[in-house]
Amino acid sequence: MIKLLIVDDEQIVLDSIKYIVDKFIDQATIVGTARSGREAIEKALDLKPDAIFIDIRMPGINGIEAIRQIKAENNHVVFVIITAHEYFDYAIDAINLGVIDYLLKPLNKQKVIDVIKKIIEKVSLRKEELKQGILLKEKMNKVVPFMEGQFVYSLLINGRLAEDISFYEEMLGTKLDYGYIIVAIINGTDSLSKEENMKSHFLKQKFYDNFSMELKRECFCLVGPPQLDRIVAYIPIQDDLNNDNNKNNSINIAKKVTEKIDKIMKINYRIGVGNCYHSNHFSKSYNEAIMAATVSDEETITHYKDVVMSIDKMDDYSTNKIEQILIDSILSGNTTGTLEAFDEIYWWYSTHYKNDIDKIKSKLIELLIVLRRAIPYKIEENNTSLQNFLINLLKIDNHQELRINYMNYLKKFIIILEESRANELNGLILEAIQFIHHHYENNITLDDVAKEINMSYHYFSKFFKESTGKNFVDYLTDLRIEKSKELLKTTSISIKEIGYKVGYSDPNYFSKIFKKSTGLTPTEYRENKGSGEVISW
Repeated sequence: MIKLLIVDDEQIVLDSIKYIVDKFIDQATIVGTARSGREAIEKALDLKPDAIFIDIRMPGINGIEAIRQIKAENNHVVFVIITAHEYFDYAIDAINLGVIDYLLKPLNKQKVIDVIKKIIEKVSLRKEELKQGILLKEKMNKVVPFMEGQFVYSLLINGRLAEDISFYEEMLGTKLDYGYIIVAIINGTDSLSKEENMKSHFLKQKFYDNFSMELKRECFCLVGPPQLDRIVAYIPIQDDLNNDNNKNNSINIAKKVTEKIDKIMKINYRIGVGNCYHSNHFSKSYNEAIMAATVSDEETITHYKDVVMSIDKMDDYSTNKIEQILIDSILSGNTTGTLEAFDEIYWWYSTHYKNDIDKIKSKLIELLIVLRRAIPYKIEENNTSLQNFLINLLKIDNHQELRINYMNYLKKFIIILEESRANELNGLILEAIQFIHHHYENNITLDDVAKEINMSYHYFSKFFKESTGKNFVDYLTDLRIEKSKELLKTTSISIKEIGYKVGYSDPNYFSKIFKKSTGLTPTEYRENKGSGEVISW
């Protein structure tokens, strides 16, 4: 339904248009009338009509001035001027203001109907275009976060995007070839219980949402998907590529974001900011941001330029802290955590040894030796595959290719470890079961078996139940009862002696356990030779 506002100081004109609309037009309604330019402006603001019929000559503010003021507030409203022949020159001026049509007094019914139909068509078309625009925007709003994440992920993980950058620039509507990275890292989530981990997960998700929302309010940026303990954002730079200016601007942006986040929630986090680089070196900005965020223990926000660290401290940081994180991530099968830790180590190497790529290769081979020594079980890896990797590694002369090649090997290494661990665990459970079958008549405990296969008490307890479907006590009891049943069927030795032979020193306790398991006493079972056995579930 199209909303109309009629403005004229003659009542007959108001009544005429109202009659025509009510009688002949179904798709329009008159939402108000006015008899002066001032009243027209007030009602236009209040009623928000789609179209206004307005007389040019009225007391006070004339129609032309009223049109100007109304259009200043609502550029979409459609105007039709009403005028007499002697004021036709004014009508020409109004047409120049974007008025859709005019009506001459006295009004012609058919002309009024035609003009309203013209308005209906124009307004309906505009509303449909607006609707389609909103739908398109909604679709884009759903696609854009995915594209942002894909862009950031491609830069940081794959390390290449040059051939696709024009596509992202067109879709996101901005230049992306220069920019810097901001990383927010959440601290203190390494050793949490399951309940605490659940709460931590929701708290981290809330932080990621707030960080993304507040950062987007402060500047145009592309935010990647959360990665365990961190979230990465890329901020493109259009005009000033001066790193000093960028540093100040980025710190100011980060401060505004942290001020708003700290008012919303309490969480321990650090923000690191890297330098601005061309698209070929985005991963360098990322590594700088990571280092800035992880090195500083006092400041919430740290720019890479503000980080001062000696070579000795660099060596200690890389070999002690990050290597252990890398090993832990590999052992837990955490591919994302492994790649993130390696990225930090590679950055340390490239910063420490700069252009000495041969030295970096040497350090990477040393790192591989450290990793393999840290694995607590035999690795079933094809030696030819390892040799080929090392040979190819030595041939590479490009930093980015070297980094990607090593990361791909780490991914395969995790898969090999998982397979090796599964095979070794299968062997361990067989070893544990054999030990139990050879010593069931003794007073063995779960701890005895765990020590036999060199496994911790608590881990073995869980491991044994997952592997056999029974806990240790139930498995041992079932084995002892089965052995006692064989003896009751095939021998004539006493019940008491049979109890001793299967590990029970108390005959009464043995009889109680036996009946609970079979539904019969040992004597009843022997008399029936097991034929009347009742299974107790």
